[in-house]
Amino acid sequence: MTHFCTKEIKKKIIFQPNKILGQNFLFDKNYLQKIVAICPINSDTVIIEIGSGYGDLTNELVKTNCKKIIGLEKDKKLFQWLEKKNKSERIIYLWQDALSIDWEKFCLEYKDSSIVVIGNLPYCIANSLIINLLFQHHLFKYFVFLVQKEVGQKWVSSSTKYSSKYSALSIFINYLAETKLVFEIPRNIFKPVPSVDGSLVTVKPWKDKNVCVSKQQLVSFLKFLKNCFFFRRKTLWNNLLAFSGDREKDWKKYFYEKNYSTKIRSQNLTVEDHRELFLYWKKILKKNLLN
Repeated sequence: MTHFCTKEIKKKIIFQPNKILGQNFLFDKNYLQKIVAICPINSDTVIIEIGSGYGDLTNELVKTNCKKIIGLEKDKKLFQWLEKKNKSERIIYLWQDALSIDWEKFCLEYKDSSIVVIGNLPYCIANSLIINLLFQHHLFKYFVFLVQKEVGQKWVSSSTKYSSKYSALSIFINYLAETKLVFEIPRNIFKPVPSVDGSLVTVKPWKDKNVCVSKQQLVSFLKFLKNCFFFRRKTLWNNLLAFSGDREKDWKKYFYEKNYSTKIRSQNLTVEDHRELFLYWKKILKKNLLN
């Protein structure tokens, strides 16, 4: 089956890039092939591409033996352009905002396939999108995202790696998935040239860990983590007391059992430490409901 090739656009941008949508396109074939090589693709794989742009990445993906490619494009002009150029029965383009998708319903048709999500994500949607996707982490096999360098560092950070970027989001992502910053891409490769370099990050949802929790529980967990980091320069102790009300006695007991100093900060604790902290908070809430 033939597929279209974007050589015909001579690597030039046809439409004025939309700053609101954060459009910075990647045309470099060498980097595009490197990105595709990272993806775990076989004949059972359905690829969801976030932001198909001019189809350059799609053009490389369709050379694999994947089952289907679903390209999501929010820019109507680009979507219409892609529709006209598409000659492959394995590619479907949708005029769609990835942030507005109900992923449970969207993926229902492909529940018997391995779903890999890939894309060059604008800064303005990257964090919100990965959160929405991980709320339904059980649906997906793998995520491969090109993001701003700082965003990539935040996603893979821990209390000992890129620690200045370590945050509630870092913990949330790494609780649900294995992350890796694969390589960086210099800013001058993109058109138009952004103000920062990019990073390719893989996010692989855990399948062998007991993280099969509901979306409601994950929403609560993320809210709890944000409270723990709410005042970054304050101690964990102060942040806990600030949002938990009259629970000082309960937290004093927990800190004593864990041998935590009241001067410790959330940045010093691991993902597992925060999970245990959250479970204890749920226990406190349950106890108070029963009293």
